[in-house]
Amino acid sequence: MLNNQNFIDAEKAFRTLLNGMHGIPNRFDKQEATIGLARSLREQTHEKQLEACSILEELRLDGKLTRLGASTISNLDLCLSLCEEALGRHLDAETRLLRLRKKMRNANERALCEPSHYYAADISNARLWQLMGKYTLAETLLLNLKTELIKNLQSKPYSPATSKLRRHLDTVNMALMRLWQLMGKHQKAELLMLDLIGKRPDDDEDILCRQSDHKDVDLALTFIWRALGKHKRAERLLLNMSRKHPDDSEEILCRPTGHRAIDMALMRTWDEMNKLELAEKLLLNMSGKRPGDSEEELCKPCGHHDIDLSLALIWQRKYKYIRTEKLLLNMSGKRPGDSEEELCKPCGHHDIDLSLALLWQRIYKYIRTEKLLLNMSGKRPGDSEEELCKLCGNRESDLALVRFWELTGRYTLAEKLLLNMSRKHPDASEEILCKPCWQHDIDLALVRCWQLTGKYKLSERLLLNMIGWQPNDSEEIPGKSGGHDVLYLALARLWEMMDKPERTERLLLNISGKHPGDDEDSLCKPSGNHDIDLTLARCWENTGKLGRAERLLKRGCEFYHSNEFELTLLKLLTGQEGFMEMVSYYPESANTLVAKSIHYFSLACEQIIQDNPESGQDNLHKALEFVESALKKYPPIAGAFSQKAHCLRMLGKSEQEWREWFDRAEASDSSRTYRAKTHLWRNREAAALQKLSNLKE
Repeated sequence: MLNNQNFIDAEKAFRTLLNGMHGIPNRFDKQEATIGLARSLREQTHEKQLEACSILEELRLDGKLTRLGASTISNLDLCLSLCEEALGRHLDAETRLLRLRKKMRNANERALCEPSHYYAADISNARLWQLMGKYTLAETLLLNLKTELIKNLQSKPYSPATSKLRRHLDTVNMALMRLWQLMGKHQKAELLMLDLIGKRPDDDEDILCRQSDHKDVDLALTFIWRALGKHKRAERLLLNMSRKHPDDSEEILCRPTGHRAIDMALMRTWDEMNKLELAEKLLLNMSGKRPGDSEEELCKPCGHHDIDLSLALIWQRKYKYIRTEKLLLNMSGKRPGDSEEELCKPCGHHDIDLSLALLWQRIYKYIRTEKLLLNMSGKRPGDSEEELCKLCGNRESDLALVRFWELTGRYTLAEKLLLNMSRKHPDASEEILCKPCWQHDIDLALVRCWQLTGKYKLSERLLLNMIGWQPNDSEEIPGKSGGHDVLYLALARLWEMMDKPERTERLLLNISGKHPGDDEDSLCKPSGNHDIDLTLARCWENTGKLGRAERLLKRGCEFYHSNEFELTLLKLLTGQEGFMEMVSYYPESANTLVAKSIHYFSLACEQIIQDNPESGQDNLHKALEFVESALKKYPPIAGAFSQKAHCLRMLGKSEQEWREWFDRAEASDSSRTYRAKTHLWRNREAAALQKLSNLKE
């Protein structure tokens, strides 16, 4: 039952076993049944995870402890560490695993990363370090494990344990691949997977996209290629695995293969390539539906949780919000006409409840959003600040509530909940506040919360501590060695907001594997990381290196096939002579219409600054017409919402009117909150607004 993930049935079976052990039960049987019960409880609710810890702690009292404090009962401490990990007690889980591996917490890195010859504890420790953001430790331990397993296989190729050792090696290789992807070392991950199936990066496309005998490795390669922006290659391999061809009809392309992992990987690839129609049709076919079915049939769950949830998210991407809401409500056992109380009652499936809350947030149903999130956390809107900021036991729910409070301007609540999640007190010293809690997503959320409230020094210090880098007097910039691309990118964006352009550029070049002295061609070559390249292009734009920014953006458009790159490039060219001719070479889209709006907006700002407000008003009205056309003709994008707000503000509309459109932009794309607003056209806008204000006076 455990192997088939039937956790509730497994729990009942283990309880029955334990209750049936009359008299003096066999100690080994009791231990096995208790650990089995704990394993089944661990995968359920917060309360049951607490119960799992409690019964394991009680069982520990029946056995002896090693010199370092590890239980001698087989698998007990390993299971207990996983329960602690599930509850977010990462430091407790780490301490327990180190004891199992016979390591001292204060040992040096080399000692900590030496294999202990207890494989299950070693691999669990590596995964925990990955979860805690201690990537270097996780990487070193996995590489040492791999070396040891290969050495054992080579020394005893015909041993009875060979099959088991090979399975362990496969597990280590896949764990290493996933870790390298998290660290942004996608090329290393690619080399590892290609080596496992006897291929090389310089093989021709036909060979690279040929299906191997190892489905898991092939699927892993498609994930890596997607991360590297090689979506066409990923699509081609997945089509080969599906026995399809790119030139097949849409009907054949969207026919399920029966291998759900392959079908879902293909759907996600199409989603990222913006081939939403193909992604939707494949999901409909997988759920036994057709595009022409009635609304009632389309929104009926098919019974496969991952398919239903993916279909809801695709509809949300296509702005089919009514249909998305209806499917999610059906999955929750609710109906649109139910009372507010019923609609905001959790259904018990966390991912469905969270998806529904985030949908309501996206479509500005904020009262429902908060009510559902609070109900999921066992709280009520009228609770005291202390109660509201207590942990609910589910990290995703707590973080969603933090994000909602940030969106609605309740930063004190957001910060207090994050500090509680980090086990810190608001009145603690700066040193303690900026010490990582080693739960990566919580630490990063706190960094961003402090950014929103202007506490840049705290954000910077926490980020630097997470990276493990202490600045010295020479203002040295950290290099690529740590591999924390997400952290480095967050630091670069923070420095951009703190108006440190030189440091921002040097850091972005370092993590791209580039140097300020490189030639233009090397500097403007895509690094393979979409977000780093886009941030670097924006940095160059903001520091006046427009030619370099334009070149990187053009090459990024070809490499990533990204809407963000296209829109950023068009924004860069706005206000220039001949812009309208240049943009005419692009097919009309929401991006081109928003870019035209920004172009006329920039011209209007220049005219207002040069004491020609009447001509400026004409161009402002043109700017508003173009952005409203984008919102009317195409699915809305965050940039269009924001641009309309800029136009309305410059035209003198009420703050309530233009503020609503900024709020929509932020709800549509939360990452906008953390970007520096330093584009050159924004500087012109500020000057024009000041000029208009002076004229009114």
